Amino acid sequence: MKALVFNGPRDIRYEDFDDPELTIDNGVIVKVQMCSICGSDLHIYHGDAIGKVDYTTGLDPFCVGHEFIGEVVEAGPMVHNSTVGDRVFVAGGTGCGNCRACRSGIGRCPATVAFGCSARLQGGQAEFVQVPNADRTIRTIPEYVTDEQALLLTDALATAKFGIDRCEIRPGDTVAVVGLGPIGLLGVELASLSGAAQVIAIDPVAERRDHAAGLGASVLSPGDDLDPAIRQLTGGRLVDRCFEASGAAAAIASVPRILRSGGTASFIGLPQGGTGLDMAQLIYRSLTVRAGVAPVPELWPSLLPLLESGRLRAEGLFTHRMPLSEGAEGYRLFDARQDGVNKILFEL
Repeated sequence: MKALVFNGPRDIRYEDFDDPELTIDNGVIVKVQMCSICGSDLHIYHGDAIGKVDYTTGLDPFCVGHEFIGEVVEAGPMVHNSTVGDRVFVAGGTGCGNCRACRSGIGRCPATVAFGCSARLQGGQAEFVQVPNADRTIRTIPEYVTDEQALLLTDALATAKFGIDRCEIRPGDTVAVVGLGPIGLLGVELASLSGAAQVIAIDPVAERRDHAAGLGASVLSPGDDLDPAIRQLTGGRLVDRCFEASGAAAAIASVPRILRSGGTASFIGLPQGGTGLDMAQLIYRSLTVRAGVAPVPELWPSLLPLLESGRLRAEGLFTHRMPLSEGAEGYRLFDARQDGVNKILFEL
């Protein structure tokens, strides 16, 4: 098959790769129809670290990508919730399929691994991919869900919902969203649905601020004048809740300064070395901090009704479409933030 293959930092190539074989009874083979780049994929592209994996040297080539939808073309004998021919969206990672969390559908499997982060679980920016633990990891695409929304359900929408939920927004709250990539922009929409009276969206990229303004947010640029601008917008009170969706060191450091005493911050961006929070501010101002990785399938039951009703639209995030064969250029463009790029969709 053809796939986008990691061969080292900034060296992702469209090339031949071994076809996946169905090697587990609870798995399926998915023929990928569409896939997309996540912001966290850029950590791989840059040669950064994710968890204990260092992408600078010594890794075998592997298929990248954890956001993909497609058709089930083969299913193991222990798969019960889908069958050959189903069009499905796939959670960005999966667990062992055997532990209490996997069997109950509640909680995070301690063996959870993301697609496309190493040769341990090949990714979905490829023509075919094996999906283990299929009953937990895939879902048939409902007729009311668009292909773009289905792609977002693989990770971005669930991660945004997870982060916003952990802000514990109360009706009338002022909520800041820091970082307006796709997850941050979805966070703007979800914050309003959660009862926020005012959403303040912060990002250095003008096109992303414009998108957030179209969702009803007040928009600001980061920098030295951010704090006084927040005070002006809130009448000096600062924000009640903050959703940090970038993982950038400067963005993380700004969060305690813009929160009111007793406020809550939720972090979902993958940080790199050198990031941290001012512990004195957390302690003396009684700030609550939450962080984590979304258990994607657990969020689907709350997201799908919002999409079906039309209250959650999740539209306009994919700014570029291209064939998978142009994937190397897609990564370069996404990394450079050129041409107004926000999210790229690859078609097969």
